[in-house]
Amino acid sequence: MKAVRYYGPKDVRLEDIPKPEISTNEVLVRVRAAGLCGTDLEIYDGIMFYYTSGLGRIPITPGHEWAGEVVEVGSGVSRFRVGDLVSGECTVSCMQCDFCRKGWYNQCPYRTETGILNRDGGFAEYIAFPGFFLHCCNDMKAEEAAFIEPTAVALYATKLGGICPADRVAVMGPGPIGLFAVQTAKAYGARQVLLLGTREDRLKMGLRVGADAAINVRNTDLTKTVTDLTQGNMIDVVIEAVGKPKVWEEITAIMAPRARIVMTGLFAGQKCMVDFDPLVIGNISIHGALGSPDVWDASIDLHKRGLVTAGPLITHRLPLDRFEEGVEIMRRRKDGAVKVVLEP
Repeated sequence: MKAVRYYGPKDVRLEDIPKPEISTNEVLVRVRAAGLCGTDLEIYDGIMFYYTSGLGRIPITPGHEWAGEVVEVGSGVSRFRVGDLVSGECTVSCMQCDFCRKGWYNQCPYRTETGILNRDGGFAEYIAFPGFFLHCCNDMKAEEAAFIEPTAVALYATKLGGICPADRVAVMGPGPIGLFAVQTAKAYGARQVLLLGTREDRLKMGLRVGADAAINVRNTDLTKTVTDLTQGNMIDVVIEAVGKPKVWEEITAIMAPRARIVMTGLFAGQKCMVDFDPLVIGNISIHGALGSPDVWDASIDLHKRGLVTAGPLITHRLPLDRFEEGVEIMRRRKDGAVKVVLEP
């Protein structure tokens, strides 16, 4: 089968490798769509933490946003049938350690991460995947099902923030996670969702998928604008999806007393200057959000009910052998690129 194989910084090869054989508890899937993510760009450039630290083995097939058709089912798997459309979780854990037993399998010290950490991903014609971490997406398009993973990341942040109909929400960053977070926040009943960023095309996309207002932080008085939009109430929940140190200044400029802040971005070692006095005085809660545990079925349901959609975000479709072209489209944001889908 054809597969994209990563060997090191900017050393990616399309190779013929054996089709994977499945174990008793695995399912063999013919990949139909796989999305490129900013993490894939970091892996390609060789700056992703798992590889700079030596935790990640190479070569590896990247690709953690994927969906495909079941073609073979292990004898120990009962939930899937040949022909099912499925997508698999990024985190695959041991399900035996203390973290897993508490339901925190995203913290499992023995975990692999699909296409990222010691588990081959979806930039290939086929993928073998443990049935326990696989989810059925029948009645969806394959390219939409490929984006259950970023939807689940956004939904996990939404649930950690406890978003409810009383809340005014700010989503920091109009990248794919931010754009899905706009939708999940609205789906969970937020009374108002503001999208903050610097790229006008992405901010317009945010309005298209449900944001009540979009604010370009480069050319506005952020505090005054949010004060006006919220009638002085400010922001109850902030979902951060930027990973840039300056975001802290923006968060503290708009948060209401008792606000909940959920951090999804990784800062790649950059240090933030944080004034803790407003956090203490305001009784502010801060949550880190890693991955997407226990929200996959809910994410699929949101798509099926039409409360979340990936369609407007998909701007480019390419065959698998144009992986590197897809990377450069993402890097340069060519032609308004938001999400690039590879079709093996």
